[in-house]
Amino acid sequence: MNPHELAAFRAGLLHASHLALIAALTIELRDDAGELRQQSAVAALRGLAEGLKADTTHQPAGVQHHADAQLA
Repeated sequence: MNPHELAAFRAGLLHASHLALIAALTIELRDDAGELRQQSAVAALRGLAEGLKADTTHQPAGVQHHADAQLA
């Protein structure tokens, strides 16, 4: 994966993370937000968002980070 493709992939992951947080917030604002099912959905969406955001900082083997490439 070249640096441009990697940047696009990471941007997509970050966008998906933001969408998961928006969905969680939407559920939290519902009238039935206190129900266990809704609370579970919020927790799952927040976990998904955290995982996706963590993947944006993951550095695959063999691919230079943009800052590292500038030093070379």
